[in-house]
Amino acid sequence: MMLTRGLRCRVEIDLRVSFCASLFTGKNRKKCPMTNQKVKILAISGSLRSGSINRALLEAAGDVVSDEFDIEIYDGVESLPFFNEDLEGENLPDSAAVLDKAIRAADAVLISTPEYNGAIPGGLKNLLDWGSRPAGSSAFGGKPTAVIGASPGQFGAARSVGMTTSIVEAIGAVTIGRKFTLGGAFERFDSNGELTDEMARKSLEDILEGLASAVHNPVSVSQ
Repeated sequence: MMLTRGLRCRVEIDLRVSFCASLFTGKNRKKCPMTNQKVKILAISGSLRSGSINRALLEAAGDVVSDEFDIEIYDGVESLPFFNEDLEGENLPDSAAVLDKAIRAADAVLISTPEYNGAIPGGLKNLLDWGSRPAGSSAFGGKPTAVIGASPGQFGAARSVGMTTSIVEAIGAVTIGRKFTLGGAFERFDSNGELTDEMARKSLEDILEGLASAVHNPVSVSQ
C-alpha cells in the first residue's frame, strides 16, 4: 500500500502513541521510549490549611512514581479573587492568568479535595470557575483530569469528589473514570507526613496510570 509522505508520517505517529499508551498499564508501566518525556501533571489541593492531608496526598502521588511523572502542586488558590466576569479580558487578574497558563501547560490535572459541610470547598469552586473561562475555549477543555479526596471521616470526602467531578466535566475536562477517596486519612500518614497505607499508594498509582493513558489516547471534546 502506497502512502503519501504526510499520511505515512501521521500513521507512524499514531502507532507510536498507541504503543506508548500500552506501556502505561499494569506492572509494565514506564516512560514512553518514543518521547522519553514525563507526563506533566498540575496538582491542585482544595484545602488551604497548612498541613493539609489533601496536599499530603498529592505529595504522596509524586513519591509513588516520581521517575515517570512531573507533578507540580499549584499554590495559588487563595490568591484568586472571587470570579467576576467584569474581571475578564483586559482586566484579568495576574493570579487568574497564572492559573490559566499552568492548566494549559500541563498534560493532565489531578485535584484532591476535602469535604466541607457535605460539599466542595468554596476556594476550589472559585478556581474551577476561573478555569472554565473564557467561554468556548477554557483551560480545562479536553484536559485529562482526575479527582481524589481525603478526610478524617470514613467516607473520605466522597460527596465532594462526586461534586467536583461533575463540575470539571461540565467545564469540558475529560475525567478518567477512576476515583479514589481516602477515609480515616490522619491514620494513613506517619508523623513525617508520609503515606504509609499500601492500598492507598496502589490506588494513587492506578489514578496516575489512568491519567497517563488519557494523555496518550486523547479524545476530542466540544465545548
